[in-house]
Amino acid sequence: MKSIAALVFLALSSLSHANFKEIVTFGDSLTDMGNRSVSPEKKDVKFRQTWVAQLAGPKMLDIPDFKPSGINNFYNGGTNYAVGGSTTGYAAYKGRDANKGQNLTVQISKRYLNPGFNTGGVRKEALHIIRIGTNDIMALSIQPEQIASAWAKLDQEAVKVAKDVEGQIQALATGGVKYVMWGNLSDGSKFPSVINKVTLLGGESAPVALKAISNASIAFNKEMDGAIERLQKANPELRIIKLDMDAKFNEIAADPGKFGFESVTVGANDDKHLFSADGLHPTNAGHKVLAEFAYQVISNQTVMAN
Repeated sequence: MKSIAALVFLALSSLSHANFKEIVTFGDSLTDMGNRSVSPEKKDVKFRQTWVAQLAGPKMLDIPDFKPSGINNFYNGGTNYAVGGSTTGYAAYKGRDANKGQNLTVQISKRYLNPGFNTGGVRKEALHIIRIGTNDIMALSIQPEQIASAWAKLDQEAVKVAKDVEGQIQALATGGVKYVMWGNLSDGSKFPSVINKVTLLGGESAPVALKAISNASIAFNKEMDGAIERLQKANPELRIIKLDMDAKFNEIAADPGKFGFESVTVGANDDKHLFSADGLHPTNAGHKVLAEFAYQVISNQTVMAN
């Protein structure tokens, strides 16, 4: 009799780009291709080439019809639901949704899983990509109680953010979705924009705040790992692919030249910098590195054969 390990091995098949004919994406400005720009009057908008757009390009997954879904009541027919500035529903609940009406719960439960908005239906065999949480940590860090306590419980808030994402992934699984790629958080305390803003606090507060932001990112990622285990146990048909963005960022920061960058500590609008001039968002070259990383992760995975 064959061993269980052998049976599992035989049941596994290589996950290549041919397995995914569609991707559906959720998140914030890192992933948004221009959802605010599309409308009935603007149907020929030039979409931003963020990492998911490049991942869907002809050199990678080759999904030519990948485009924004639209927001509010306008459905553009696409499967990119990400909107710049978005947080999870938890930050919105806490009154820290700077981008009201566009949070992750709206993107997934109120738009994508809602046939009244998404008339194209749930793409059960598509790869669903989620990356969100940085805006939450930054927004929650300026809660009066966080500032008053010197950010003593910011890491606990980050755990709740991760759990909120977990809830939305469960909603996707309940809706029949089989494949999810979940990106974790890079350490926000290392982003040039965050460092510059926090430095304005002056005195001893700045290093304390940066450490709290770092710890919050770590707490989110740890809770995310636990959530992946819980989700896959509760949903045997669901496969979650972890995209370790934190590890990739650390790899780039350790040796920028290896990836063609001169610096990751300051921003500039050229291909020699990881961050754009705002010190927060990647340059086009930064998005390309992230897209290539995601493609490599997808290509290296295995899934249960149908």
